[in-house]
Amino acid sequence: MKQLTKTDFILYKECDKNVWIKWHKPEEYNKFEISEFEQSLAIVGNEVEELARTMSIFRGGYLIDKRSHGAQELTKKLIAEHTPVIFQAVFGTDKYLAATDALVWNAAANAYDLYEIKMSSALGDDVADSIGDTEDVSGKPEKVDKKKELQYEYDLAFQVNVAKHCGVTFNKKYLLRPDKNYIRVGKIDPDKLFALTDKTEKVSDDFQSITLSEMEGAYVYLSEEKMPVGNCKCYYKGRSAHCTSFSISNLDVPKYSVHDLNRIGSSKKYLKELLDDKILKIDEVPEDERIIPKEAKEGEKPKKPRKLNQVIAYKTKKPIIDLEAIKKELDHLSFPLYFLDYETYPSAIPLFDGYHPYQNIVFQYSLNILRSKDAKLEHEECLILDGDPAERLVESLRKHIGDTGKIISWSKKFENSRNLELAHLVPSGANFLKDVVRRTYDLMDIVENQYYIHHDFKGSSSIKKVQPVLAPKYSYKELAVGNGTAAIEAYRQIFKGELIGAAVEEKKQQMLKYCQYDTEVMYEIWKFFTDLVK
Repeated sequence: MKQLTKTDFILYKECDKNVWIKWHKPEEYNKFEISEFEQSLAIVGNEVEELARTMSIFRGGYLIDKRSHGAQELTKKLIAEHTPVIFQAVFGTDKYLAATDALVWNAAANAYDLYEIKMSSALGDDVADSIGDTEDVSGKPEKVDKKKELQYEYDLAFQVNVAKHCGVTFNKKYLLRPDKNYIRVGKIDPDKLFALTDKTEKVSDDFQSITLSEMEGAYVYLSEEKMPVGNCKCYYKGRSAHCTSFSISNLDVPKYSVHDLNRIGSSKKYLKELLDDKILKIDEVPEDERIIPKEAKEGEKPKKPRKLNQVIAYKTKKPIIDLEAIKKELDHLSFPLYFLDYETYPSAIPLFDGYHPYQNIVFQYSLNILRSKDAKLEHEECLILDGDPAERLVESLRKHIGDTGKIISWSKKFENSRNLELAHLVPSGANFLKDVVRRTYDLMDIVENQYYIHHDFKGSSSIKKVQPVLAPKYSYKELAVGNGTAAIEAYRQIFKGELIGAAVEEKKQQMLKYCQYDTEVMYEIWKFFTDLVK
């Protein structure tokens, strides 16, 4: 029988049946391909861990670089000798297997301190999160991700329990991760880059006992030869929170279901009511008071009936249109119009001076310019793959964006956050960039504010959902680099030297085409709405 690892234990806590399928039906589970980007996350995680090992507290550490039974024997030997620092110590029983990132001998406590190295920051920023918004331009402090913190505590408790079974107890339990407040100046100082969080009190004896009980339950569940009956845990979650093998466990759920209702993830009670009533299809959703927002209190902004509109649009197969609102939005857009899109790379380890962990490096833009309604669409672009691109990219932008006219984006919060970061990195361009922020209009507002609702948007305002309906002559599926995650991975591969020669030039052209697609699609959507209100 397989040994339960901490990775599978954490996955089990999210969805037990998903891990059962992973263990017992690997050929089906592995049909769900891991993208290049997901694979790169593991690479980034390894890079973070390797850098952390150079910290002064880990000086002279011994790395156990294998996972065989010999690794466990070597771990026992090194611990018995009180080896000062051990990386990747391996502990295993007949049921469980755990590898610890770092152990440091604490002579005063006559025991080892445990260090778990994570690639994400205490504020929850990681590479995946950074594809969307990472910075709140309002200046409000970012919140700690409590769910992720609890997950890390279970991670530590799992290791403590397995080591305890092997006769080893730990003194302190620490989390080590990049500190978002660290700003790179010159060569990276690992002692300053990483922030230490003491989790000893959180990973208490009681918490360890609770975790052990869950570990035992997980092992029993996963040891069953017969596939568990019924839906998986994710059945009662919104689509974005579904497990890898959701379609295997929930054969009755259509590809477009009540799990795709707008913002259903924050309406768990309502989703459960629908599912318990065997309502799975969007066109079966009753148009009752549950999807009609309550009347706004005095001084409050009325809520949009997003779910209701989504359901009605799908049932009737007719768009819901507020022509007056759309016209009002478009009328205040003054020419020239600049359709602008950025591509960014959120590096866990800051690559250049002035950057903090996970700060987006803006390495590319596409700009389509429409100087008047009847003018020919112009195109400018910039792609910088060597060194810090900030100053050169801002200089290029200044050449092509004039002092008047509106800048059009899709999801302007992301673009404007990048503009404010660039203003900090390039002080000479700060006034220009702040003016760009002031002049930016979010074309997504027309969809997000429910002025135009189409059943094929499927409740989303993502440009990838809107484009097939309003700009059908384009297809992201045909592109070799067809989304933001692919662009991130392309930048990483080139920057790290994983691509060379002709492969680099080919990838560059793919990146340029993708970014240009975004601005051309924005133009087509603008044109669609403009023609609509004529």
